[in-house]
Amino acid sequence: MQNSTLAKWFGALTVLIVVLSIVLHFQNPALPENASAPVSFAPTNHFNPPQFAFHPHPAPAPEAPPELDAAGQPKIPREKVEDWLAKHNRNAMSLLAAFRALGDMNYLNEAATNFPNNPQVELAVLAHDEFPQDRRKWLDLFKNSSPSNSLANYLSAQDYFKNGNPDAAVQELQAASGKSQFDSFETESRLDAEDLHSFSGKSQLESSRSAMVDIAGDFRPQLATFKRLGQGIGDLQKQYLDSGDASSAAQLAQMGLAFGNQIESGDSGKYLVNQLVGIAEEYIVLSKLDPNTGYDFLDGKTPSQVMQDLKQQKKAVVQISQSFNSIYPSLTDVEQASYVERSKIYGQIAAEQWVVEQHSQNSPQ
Repeated sequence: MQNSTLAKWFGALTVLIVVLSIVLHFQNPALPENASAPVSFAPTNHFNPPQFAFHPHPAPAPEAPPELDAAGQPKIPREKVEDWLAKHNRNAMSLLAAFRALGDMNYLNEAATNFPNNPQVELAVLAHDEFPQDRRKWLDLFKNSSPSNSLANYLSAQDYFKNGNPDAAVQELQAASGKSQFDSFETESRLDAEDLHSFSGKSQLESSRSAMVDIAGDFRPQLATFKRLGQGIGDLQKQYLDSGDASSAAQLAQMGLAFGNQIESGDSGKYLVNQLVGIAEEYIVLSKLDPNTGYDFLDGKTPSQVMQDLKQQKKAVVQISQSFNSIYPSLTDVEQASYVERSKIYGQIAAEQWVVEQHSQNSPQ
């Protein structure tokens, strides 16, 4: 059950549908219609023995099933989470891991209250829009605590677009384009999640699987923010083109491409869904330009040529993932463990391709 559920999870990531709903319906078994009637003994030789009535005991109500996570595994008991938090003195990262494992916003609020200057806490608050009335405050905190992290500028740009301030948004995009770092802390978050699941008694493989699901679910809202930012850039490009300012539209396209490349690179790029989101961002900004004009920032290629390359790139990624999803349920625990470890080191797509190649080599011709 776990294998098939997790396979569905990866399939959902491929098509950018990252949330699975696991609903269990239990119904008390009804008593048999032909329940035994009371047993009696007819009198014999004027002796009337006592009558015995046998009433079937109702079947005991089933215990409430444990709540499952998206990997099909029982969620960690809250007392275990609290023990782990105490072990780590309820520091910022432990509170975030508890929040991701149980989905309890109280843990995120506690982290925000006690560690407002921690960049990972700030990002989690922003990703989940926990304090919408103070969003600009949290954006500024994130920018100040992570001055070299372009992600802070991108989130700020999206907020400016949302609030009708495109000039400020462009300034943030320009600032982000000058930074090479793009860190959403996936690696650190996954390691903490693995530690928590392992502490709860899960095996190494189970802990790794559950941690991957925790992180993927936690960063899903952030990907929605990335999509809105790409749309904001595309809308502004259209405004420039409508006013005859093709040069500004091209500059925005260049900044949009930088954004897409950032999503696809580094630790962020190890996740398949991030690869697809990055490709989508690049496609959006290129689609606003003259498809048959060569641009220097495209190495002389036309937008049409680059967009065709992006289509082929996406097609290859999707084909690998589809093949992997069909194979994954049949993998042994050892093979699953190898896949998980490779995905940590080389990224999800490379690990999926390795699984596909291994099974292609081992399958009968």
